[in-house]
Amino acid sequence: MGLKKLLTQSITWRGFYFFSVLLVNIFLSRYLQAAQTGLLYFVTVIFSFMQVALGLGGEAGIIYFASANVIERNKLITVGATWSLIAGFIMIGFVYVYFLFDQQPEQFSYKWYCAFGFLYVFGQLLTNFCVAIYYTREKYFLPNFLLAAVNILFVLMIPNKSAAKSTTQIEWVTLFYFATFLIGGLCVFFTYIFQYKNESAFGFPDKIQFKKFIHYAATAFGANLLFFMVYKIDYFFVNLSPASTAADLGNYIQVSKLGQLFLMVPQIIASVVFPKTATGGVDRMKINNAIIVMARLFSQLYLIAFIIIALIGNKLFVTVFGESFNKMQVPMLIIIPGIFTLSVSALLSAYFSGKGNVKVNLYSAIIALSVMLLGDYFFVLPYGIIAAAIVSTLSYLIDLIYLLFQFYKDYSISWVEFVRWERKDYKILFNLLKKDAD
Repeated sequence: MGLKKLLTQSITWRGFYFFSVLLVNIFLSRYLQAAQTGLLYFVTVIFSFMQVALGLGGEAGIIYFASANVIERNKLITVGATWSLIAGFIMIGFVYVYFLFDQQPEQFSYKWYCAFGFLYVFGQLLTNFCVAIYYTREKYFLPNFLLAAVNILFVLMIPNKSAAKSTTQIEWVTLFYFATFLIGGLCVFFTYIFQYKNESAFGFPDKIQFKKFIHYAATAFGANLLFFMVYKIDYFFVNLSPASTAADLGNYIQVSKLGQLFLMVPQIIASVVFPKTATGGVDRMKINNAIIVMARLFSQLYLIAFIIIALIGNKLFVTVFGESFNKMQVPMLIIIPGIFTLSVSALLSAYFSGKGNVKVNLYSAIIALSVMLLGDYFFVLPYGIIAAAIVSTLSYLIDLIYLLFQFYKDYSISWVEFVRWERKDYKILFNLLKKDAD
């Protein structure tokens, strides 16, 4: 399938899914309010860390070996589904052991947290593995439609009230929230099995194939785990900061989640760049040019977003998320430049992963995390969410600088090319939408 068609389908259907995620975020935030939403998302971040740790880089390995047709997809999905289930049970063990040392959970009983952890880790890993295989087949409609449908059904289940009135209501809404991850994963998994059950036998790869898979996944795992910490470690420092309240944490996490939505388009493009670079299906020079053009267009898009938020951001956030989210504007303005650098980094990281050079991503993550940890320790603890936004943007910028330096070795070009606006970029974008780029 042509690059233009891939991008169109990916943007359309992944965009639909991300829209459903935004709906969940809005309705859940209004129902739980800032402090309770902050606690829920903070717990989710901990589960996310465990999901990345227990995933062992398998998603990247699936994309790489399925795209290159080195390992049969039905064998890869067998590995992914089996490991997802095992990881879910391991997560229950982690939660249980944790509460052996902490007998007083902040909310709910430890059994609730065991259920939440199992549903999230099993569901997210299963979803990520299955969606990755769908994407290597250049199929974007079905997995995203199914996941979006589950999210929309969850939104319809949220009680039509201004806020939760009891612990019981909070418990069940939280349980349904975590259940959506597993339900979505199972829907994608079984539809894949139904469609491709006759393509080849299900089972595990041979030892040689599995060894190659593990070697690649292990390197990607290191980069993924470190980047997760780069993206999320500031939550923990904000939570520990004497200068921050529970509502501040909720506001800051909401800023971060909006930043992730801003990254939607770069991530969509990256999901196309990675498989295409791995297969060699597109001239890499065209991929390089597309990355540079997209970076310049992103800079203009984020400038517009910055101006809008500077003018009406506070009123907009309060209107959408509720009165308790009244501290989002300033951190959002500070973090937008960082989101721009992350957008470019996402494209470059996909480029290096597709080439099989995941060590570049690993080293860039180490550098960014070092900056993040130092900045969070010395500034976020005493100053709170404003400092967290500043440190995050700085660490994202340094990460991009390193990736640009490595990109220069493959494709000699000045870094200025990534930010210098040119009229021809709009023509290139128009041509991309008008006809296949390859």
